[in-house]
Amino acid sequence: MTQSVLAKELTQTFRSLRYRNYRLYFVGQLLSLSGTWMQQVALSWLVYRLTQSAFMLGVVESAVLFPVMLFGLFGGSVADKQDRRTVLIICQLISMLQALMLALLTFNNQIQVWHCVALALLLGTVNAFEIPTRQSFLPELIDRKDLVNAISLNSSIFNGARIIGPAIAGVAIPLVGEASCFFLNAASYMWTLLAYSLISIDSAQKEENADEKKRISEGIDFILNSPTILRLIFLGGVISLCGMNYNVLMPVFASEILHGDVRTLAMLRAGAGLGAFCAALMLANRGKGDFLKVNLGFASVFFGLSLLAFSWSKQYWICQSVIVLVGFFLTSQLSGGHSLIQLAVKDELRGRVLSLYLIVMMGFSPLGSLVIGWSAHRFGAPPVVSVCASICILAGLIYTVWTRSDKGISISIAAESQKQEQA
Repeated sequence: MTQSVLAKELTQTFRSLRYRNYRLYFVGQLLSLSGTWMQQVALSWLVYRLTQSAFMLGVVESAVLFPVMLFGLFGGSVADKQDRRTVLIICQLISMLQALMLALLTFNNQIQVWHCVALALLLGTVNAFEIPTRQSFLPELIDRKDLVNAISLNSSIFNGARIIGPAIAGVAIPLVGEASCFFLNAASYMWTLLAYSLISIDSAQKEENADEKKRISEGIDFILNSPTILRLIFLGGVISLCGMNYNVLMPVFASEILHGDVRTLAMLRAGAGLGAFCAALMLANRGKGDFLKVNLGFASVFFGLSLLAFSWSKQYWICQSVIVLVGFFLTSQLSGGHSLIQLAVKDELRGRVLSLYLIVMMGFSPLGSLVIGWSAHRFGAPPVVSVCASICILAGLIYTVWTRSDKGISISIAAESQKQEQA
């Protein structure tokens, strides 16, 4: 009986894997993202080793995210107009070259901080096109009824890689240096390229001659007429500006607060990844549109509380335990918000709406990275992170009150999208 229940739960949780295209995508992303997280740990440690500056950590993080704010709308328009698989393959090739350049410069001991900033800007520009295209491509791999499950499993890939990548980096960097992680990341893109080449889908007819400004304004109008998406953008903007950037200061906590080394940094990031992975699987099994819409604010409140506890913890075992909760509640908010956006948007507007949401979620982050990096350099990491955590708690409470005051809360997200489509 117990085995039967367990088998049923596992089937429910991983049901999107019955689609061949999604299985290829799942495996390719898991391997590639593991390489991405290896590179992120190695790059942040390399920058901190070269500069001993929290501010420079913020500069490099901003360099990755700032191009999203500049080019995100255009990237979303490209995702709606061009063949998405072709765009993704081009983006993967450029990202592979970026990782190789970083690896060769580091291996030859020629790396300087400006190299790190310039290559981060290149990767960020690629991400401005790759992320909205990939998120728009995902619904083409499964049936709509399994969309929330597919998005949650996609989040589990991302967060499973957050465990695997930092764990490998924590072993590789002390033994053979940061360059090894950059080389491994470059190699990992081969799996994604192979997966995209094997996926077989019917190419939908794209608009050919639509005016670019009109196309973008259609996405903006859709958002302005959707109370659900406006609430998500408000909450996502606050989390992006204040909450997500705790990750920028991880090397400071690992080195100065906990008196550790790169292995301490890797374990903290892997701990956050473990919590995030558990949250993604929970949402894959239980996540529904109305459930997410009501409870997203609570996830933000508990994320802020967990981050507040982490900011003032000075013992390694406490930090390692609390960071799991930080990862769990942050991913509950991020993945849940992404699922609601995907459910609310019309297919022909998906790339543009997702790119606007992406601009908020990733475009605000560079400003937050710079401010938090500068503030931590001046006032110290713990008080800065605690202020950011308090702001996230307040935003979660505001979102919860705002949502519960909505008389149409019982209406499903899909119904809201259908109502706009008929308007």
